[in-house]
Amino acid sequence: VRLLAERGALGRRTVAVHATHLTASDVALLGGARTGVCMCPTTERDLADGIGPARALTDAGSPLSLGSDQHAMIDLFEEARAVELDERLRTRERGHWTAAELLTAATADGHAALGWPEAGRIAPGAYADLVTVASDSVRLAGTTPDHLAESVIFAASPADVRHVVISGREIVRDGHHLLVDVPAALTESIAAVTG
Repeated sequence: VRLLAERGALGRRTVAVHATHLTASDVALLGGARTGVCMCPTTERDLADGIGPARALTDAGSPLSLGSDQHAMIDLFEEARAVELDERLRTRERGHWTAAELLTAATADGHAALGWPEAGRIAPGAYADLVTVASDSVRLAGTTPDHLAESVIFAASPADVRHVVISGREIVRDGHHLLVDVPAALTESIAAVTG
């Protein structure tokens, strides 16, 4: 991190991915430069790589985004909840992140990390990127509007996604992908791996 700072590579247009093994000085440099941090906690968990200092980085000034960069699972709900749950394991305390903070990391700040600040929010001129989540699954049944964000962050899974719209284009309708035959694609992938 010090080398990147000396070379002028840190700042609002840079995103450190993983950022797991950092010193206090590294955290201060990243946060002071407002360098973004993209945490991928399920990858770190699967690799036994450790728990990144997400809360310390955010407190120091680094915007948090979430990523998923592994083959075992791609689940942004799990990435979001893992940020809080990992911090609970590390500190033996609860309540490091609000559901709203984690949703922002998965949406608006995630889009900003990709260089798309005009996405990740519902506003005139913003991309029409929308996801609907079913509230009648076994995971979310009984959810009340005043706890919807918490329910989605701490209980939802990709199976609860019903509709996806990207830049106004419908991609998933009623839980079915409109552009990819998912069963066929999975069968093809398995056949390619098994020979």
